[in-house]
Amino acid sequence: MKTVAVVVGLVLAGSAGCAATPSIRVVVEGTGTTDQLTYTFPGERERTLRNPDLPFERTGARGGRIAIRVEGVHGELTCKIIINGRQVKTATSTTGAALTCDHSMAV
Repeated sequence: MKTVAVVVGLVLAGSAGCAATPSIRVVVEGTGTTDQLTYTFPGERERTLRNPDLPFERTGARGGRIAIRVEGVHGELTCKIIINGRQVKTATSTTGAALTCDHSMAV
């Protein structure tokens, strides 16, 4: 019995600190257009695109703050943040107002 307890203890101890790397997707889609799209992934500098092609999608795999800002919206656009296949944030603009999605996750 002692051998079994030691083996189980080692297996549990070995798996305790292993966190899965998150799969992060940011998406901007819809029937509209935008003059400017700014996005930030954890550990990266902010990036701004002028008159970007839509739909827009980028992926990342690091915990922290994720943000999308869409300005100069013409028509209907939706931004989404999807982590490990689960949509955690969404916002839609139908009035031409600026659009923002952001989410912070543990590192």
